[in-house]
Amino acid sequence: MKKSELTSLLREYVKNNLSPTKIEQDLVTSLYAAFKSALGDGCLLIGSYARFTASRPLHDLDILFVDGKFDPNNLHPQTILTNLQNNIQKNFQNPTKYQTKISQQTHSITVSFFENGQEKFAVDIVPAYTSGSKNEYGDDIYWVPEILKTGKRNRQARYEEFSKTKKSELERWLKSDPRGYIKAATDLNSQNNDFRKTAKFVKRWKHNCKSEDEDFKIKSFHIEQAIFAIYKQNPRFDITDAIFKFFCDIPSIIARPQIKDRADQGKFIDEYISSLTNEQREKIIKARDHFLIKLENLSESPSIADLLKSGFHSRASDTEAYLFDSRIPVFLEKESVFRIQGNVLPRDGGFRARILDAIGIIEVDRKIEFRIVGNQPGADLFKWKVKNDDNSEQPRGEITDHRTLRDPEHSLYNGNHYTECYAIRNGVCVARARQNVVLKSLFNK
Repeated sequence: MKKSELTSLLREYVKNNLSPTKIEQDLVTSLYAAFKSALGDGCLLIGSYARFTASRPLHDLDILFVDGKFDPNNLHPQTILTNLQNNIQKNFQNPTKYQTKISQQTHSITVSFFENGQEKFAVDIVPAYTSGSKNEYGDDIYWVPEILKTGKRNRQARYEEFSKTKKSELERWLKSDPRGYIKAATDLNSQNNDFRKTAKFVKRWKHNCKSEDEDFKIKSFHIEQAIFAIYKQNPRFDITDAIFKFFCDIPSIIARPQIKDRADQGKFIDEYISSLTNEQREKIIKARDHFLIKLENLSESPSIADLLKSGFHSRASDTEAYLFDSRIPVFLEKESVFRIQGNVLPRDGGFRARILDAIGIIEVDRKIEFRIVGNQPGADLFKWKVKNDDNSEQPRGEITDHRTLRDPEHSLYNGNHYTECYAIRNGVCVARARQNVVLKSLFNK
């Protein structure tokens, strides 16, 4: 599949399946207007929706309620929250058909919207205070509750933890620059709106992995900021370029904290990376390998939904390699076609030379030369991969230049093996061919 075709499919999928619907957008607009009407101009819509990176279905929103200047000697969150709750109960006019429930958490007010006893939507109103500092755009930087660092799905547990811990009230607050993140995302989006599409796509992949395994620990905001950095460094990238680079970069992205917090340059938004266990890092890389292997083997009629399905791939051996390990994408050209010929060499005992057929069944202890035949495509380099059955005694999978690692190769182990050849031009795989090599126990007698 050509790169332009894949790019169009990815953009279309995000638009039709991940971007908030008109109904969801209208709901956010009406709710935000209603809360601003109730609470005044101190309201600020924050989070992924405000940064254009939210995906459907929308379940919740965060709204900051700026309540003056931060005073570390006069923090009384219970009083602040009680006043905020009373204000909402008195002045909020529900613009939806849903029933509402207003509840006070340790550091926010949650307004939940129900239909037939089931929560359909929720809005967290979070108090914030101006810090006296400004960002590069001239907007206020705020002090906000630490709770905003916690993802929505884990926030309730964090509220309960807050009520039990002995942290001082001051320790529960941190500096944040939501306006800066919104402005930076808005500016980048105006220059290249594939940024928001890429963020939605990768965050859906993360969501699917998290749904399959709760211990999948990479965070959505971290993903978004890593993608932001990719587009800032490569402003002409399209969604295909950025997705491929992001997944190739994952090992370095999770190696150490490296994205500085806009509000505090002495901190990193990916600080949590330092606390990941080796097993958690390996899980992220296995999920990344699963995605890139599917991307590397996309058919001419790919399913983008299938590409996003979660999975975890364990490499059969330390030698197993893929083109993406060398950052080589696969965009096959229909006109670039060739095939591999497996020349089986003669052997003592009456075994004559022959050519492997497509099925590739062969006796044990035969030597095979793999060569390109047919219309050889124009290429800068041909790479070869010998992949042994994962259950064989020697589960190979290395990729080498010009020839297979052992030329000729030697048939030794039972199983379904194969040899592939890749035509590389300008750093892209434009054509490939495969020859099956099947050893069965019948031939070992």
